[in-house]
Amino acid sequence: MLARLQIEHIIPLVKGGGDDETNLWLACPICNGHKADKVGAIDPQTGDTTPLFNPRAHNWFEHFEWIDGGLRVAGKTPIGRATVLALHLADDPDAITVRSYWIIAGWHPPER
Repeated sequence: MLARLQIEHIIPLVKGGGDDETNLWLACPICNGHKADKVGAIDPQTGDTTPLFNPRAHNWFEHFEWIDGGLRVAGKTPIGRATVLALHLADDPDAITVRSYWIIAGWHPPER
C-alpha cells in the first residue's frame, strides 16, 4: 500500500538528471516504483514515444482526468496517456485500493 512519499527525480540520475530542486518532486512509492528510470513511454493511441508528465512543467488537469468516481486516472493527451500506461495509474491494484479508501473518507478525487 501507499506509504511515505519519496523524492522522485523527474529526469533520473542515470539519464543525466541532477539533484537540484527543479528536478525533484514528491511521489508515492507505487508510482515511483513504476516510473523507475523512465523519461518517456508509448502513447497507446498514436504509438508514438512521448515524454512522461513533468509536474514542474505541466498542468495535471490538462493531461489527466479522474474516472470511475476517482478510482482511476485517464490520460487526455499523448503525455497523459503515456504516463498513465507507464506508471499504471489506471490499473495498479494497490493504488486503486488506497484511492477507494480516500473516496470513502471524502478526500478524493481532488477538485481543480
